[in-house]
Amino acid sequence: MSKALHIKKTTYRQRLQWLRWSVLPLLLLCYLLGFRKTAAVISEYHKNQRLQQQGALMADSMQVLEKKQEAVARWQQQYLVDSSRLDGAILASINSRCDELGLQFKEYKPLGTSAQDIWTRIVTVEGGFQKILQLIYQLEQQEQQCRIASIKYQNIKDGDNEVLNCSLYIQNVVNKK
Repeated sequence: MSKALHIKKTTYRQRLQWLRWSVLPLLLLCYLLGFRKTAAVISEYHKNQRLQQQGALMADSMQVLEKKQEAVARWQQQYLVDSSRLDGAILASINSRCDELGLQFKEYKPLGTSAQDIWTRIVTVEGGFQKILQLIYQLEQQEQQCRIASIKYQNIKDGDNEVLNCSLYIQNVVNKK
């Protein structure tokens, strides 16, 4: 008993059709995997681009901050140099004149340098009106160490006594070298 095996002959066209239906899911799978990978690469690219832009902005911000810190440091250095150079002689003179005239030296407050390189300070003294006028005359006319730009008088009542507070706005031109 021999069994005859009949192999059905298939044409190349049929085989190609089977192959097409078996390859099509394979190609679709490769396409999807490739698309996912491409999408991931594109997403990573955009993320890196955003990070680069943020880094550039941060670097610019840091440069601006460093420039401002350098400007503040230069201003502080100039402030210290100007105040020590200009104020030493004037404060010594005001203090000695206040002792001679019987005035009380209350406060010293630097205001800084203006755009025209004028160094301004506030000096507050307490005492009688005529004594304060004598101090102003000695500083501005006799010693000629500074210019008094403005004067502010304030009458303060201390119990039964009234005391005159005078704020002198003293100015000097800063000599830049």
